[in-house]
Amino acid sequence: MKRRAFIFTLDGVLSIILAVIIITSIVTIETQSQTVYSTYAMTSNKYLAEDTLALLKNTPLNELVPPQVISNWISEGVLNTTFVSPRMPPLTIVATYWSLEARYPQLHLRNKAGEILGFILNTTLKNYNYELIITSNSTQNYNFENPYIIKKGSDYNLAKNVVPATLVISGYRYNQTPRGYMARAYLSKLKAKETTYTYMGDYIATMNDGTGPIKITYIIPTSQFPVDAKITGVEWFLEPAYVDSHYRIAINGKDVTCVRGDTNGWFLVENNKKITDTSGDNPNVCNLVEETQSSVDKDEDALFTAWVDNSQQSGEDGAQHIIINYTTSQASTFTYPHKFYLADVYANDSIYIEKYVFAPGNISDIRIHLEGSNIAKVMAQFRIFNKLSNVIKLSNIGNGVFVADNATIAEAIKSTGYNYKDISGTFFTIMFDVIRESRYNPLHLDGFNSYVYVDYTPFVYSSLYSIDISNVITDYSPQTDGFSRDITWKWNIPEEAKPVYVKFQFPWLYYTGQTCEQKVEILNDDEKTWTTLYYAPDYNNFIYAFARWGYTVDTRDYKGDPVKNALHPGLNEFHLEFGNCYSVQPSNTLSEVLYLLDAYAPYGNIKPKLMQGYPKIKAYNLTYKYKIGNEIHESSIVIGESSAVTAGEYMNITAEQLDPSQYAVDDAILRLFEKLGGDGWNRPILVALSGTKIDFASLRGVPSSISPIMITLRIWGENG
Repeated sequence: MKRRAFIFTLDGVLSIILAVIIITSIVTIETQSQTVYSTYAMTSNKYLAEDTLALLKNTPLNELVPPQVISNWISEGVLNTTFVSPRMPPLTIVATYWSLEARYPQLHLRNKAGEILGFILNTTLKNYNYELIITSNSTQNYNFENPYIIKKGSDYNLAKNVVPATLVISGYRYNQTPRGYMARAYLSKLKAKETTYTYMGDYIATMNDGTGPIKITYIIPTSQFPVDAKITGVEWFLEPAYVDSHYRIAINGKDVTCVRGDTNGWFLVENNKKITDTSGDNPNVCNLVEETQSSVDKDEDALFTAWVDNSQQSGEDGAQHIIINYTTSQASTFTYPHKFYLADVYANDSIYIEKYVFAPGNISDIRIHLEGSNIAKVMAQFRIFNKLSNVIKLSNIGNGVFVADNATIAEAIKSTGYNYKDISGTFFTIMFDVIRESRYNPLHLDGFNSYVYVDYTPFVYSSLYSIDISNVITDYSPQTDGFSRDITWKWNIPEEAKPVYVKFQFPWLYYTGQTCEQKVEILNDDEKTWTTLYYAPDYNNFIYAFARWGYTVDTRDYKGDPVKNALHPGLNEFHLEFGNCYSVQPSNTLSEVLYLLDAYAPYGNIKPKLMQGYPKIKAYNLTYKYKIGNEIHESSIVIGESSAVTAGEYMNITAEQLDPSQYAVDDAILRLFEKLGGDGWNRPILVALSGTKIDFASLRGVPSSISPIMITLRIWGENG
């Protein structure tokens, strides 16, 4: 059979989602015979070649290659960050390296581009042979006999059935006139960013009456806060499992000084109590800020301890939380959690815990690891919406360690009628019965080593240049300090932002003997229609302990149906409606939305000049506007090297005076501002950059004459 060739020019025709879907499905196709090559397989290979090129053209490198490989490439110079960024698609990196080879031959940039592409192609085309040809020639007399990359062991001359695909991308041809400039801009650091850390507690209580106080310690990971974190406020919300409970509280082993108790430090909490410390200047009044700051400075975790005593059941109800506000110069302070730790608990009885877990990504693995002393056994049950799973018994592997593996948990969740996909990006609950072994000794659950591990692929990726913004939602109606049966929360997300998640934690009341109903709705995608995430018309369907709700960009409702754009840029609304038996307290609900801004603007189009006043001017002192809440402010930042300011080689300029049509640096600054939510003047950006230096890197002498680069990928089966 003769070799056949099909040339197909791609220029953004296929969306990346379609490309990934087709590649995933077609890569599994294998040739069933070495002598017969079906029309279907030929067509599939054609699509595979085309879509592989589309993938390389449209998808950022850091979404195709593991972070450790990226890090190694940067340290080894394979990724030269003077010219390119991991956020660029591979073929953009190739085009840049290809065009710079003549200017910087000592860097061997084309060889480095080949190393990058070879790694990706070997991963993507595991079951195929391939050759990649790159040529840059204005006459388009392309030489197909000198491949750029060849898979090891491939021999094109022996292949019987080859399907190529070709695309053309822009390249920069050197030794041509006129010449110009390109620039990129990024934030090197922040002088200060205010952010929030929130800790949502679980339901933790003794299982029997009158066994005395339970000691619960919430371990706050302040050792993971930025080293320059400055604590500006701490809020500690207490909610007993049973009303009229007596409390003692301490932080880092010291009594909290802003609550008054009896001579032994005990005080009464009827329903709930909020303790707030915002100054930190007078620890004699309240030492929450002081002690939290001390933990950060010592690189230690902060320990918030509550002793709770009630003649019914001693414990906390699941709406207790801790909010820590702090400032830092570190732009990215968010990391995806995978270990969801339990609190550290001492009790004179067996204990019951409802652990609430929220993983903002596609879940692939769940495991449980509990440690402690004087524990006889641990039973667990999963609640997915209002469905309960089969009960599982954790395996006692010795030394007070109890575990459940992924297979056991997956089977338990399957018994509810749901699966891992259904609970990805939503809250689910694990109910633990931790049974005391000896009544003569206290039970201890070790919170430093007890956790639920969830492996998942995040729905939204953060990067080295991501600025995470965490806001507590305060716009809700009705504005009441009491409990309500009909509540709506509203919040806005900037158009340029990437939403990550929104989470709610509710103080709740349940009234027996009343008509029941529960409804959860969202106003998604800026449409004026509500999407129902959960509906229970009567007692047999509703969630008894309605303590949490959360969702991501894409989520699923209680029927398992996908809901797209549940969280999105623009106006978002979340609505709860209950019958007479249920209500929640909006004023003490902890509601948090997290989104990411991008603080990197890559090289843009070629401009005739570098910056205004260059070469005499080498830096800007730029005045810009930013918006925090509803207030607009002005501030200034240095663009370029501070040494130029010291030498007087700078210009005072406002964001309004930037000219992106003529100046590469001006263009880069405005493209960066767009990613931060505005233009810095008529549309203020959404973060304060006071004192921040914006670095720019320029490519001087880039010609404005552009010559195309043709990239051809030829693939064939491993058997020819």
